[in-house]
Amino acid sequence: MLEMIKRKAGMNVLYWRLKNSLDEIKTKHPERLDLIKPMEISLTEVSECIEYLNFCDKVTRSTNSRNHDLELENLKLKQENVSLTKHVENLLQGL
Repeated sequence: MLEMIKRKAGMNVLYWRLKNSLDEIKTKHPERLDLIKPMEISLTEVSECIEYLNFCDKVTRSTNSRNHDLELENLKLKQENVSLTKHVENLLQGL
């Protein structure tokens, strides 16, 4: 989880550095399309990576929550099974 936060923060820093550099080049050297076009493409790619990391984070959190719920249910069922087994044993001893 910490690793995901670290990666998301790193991608956000990269995005803003790239965006600031691109804005500066557009302002100071608008004729440098050889730099501007590839940087715009890279900015889009980084933005898509950030969106995908956010999606993965959401899915991971959802999966972890579901896993926790299922583990809790499993523990309850195991306890119920132990209780029912004892109950059956008591019934059989009474016969």
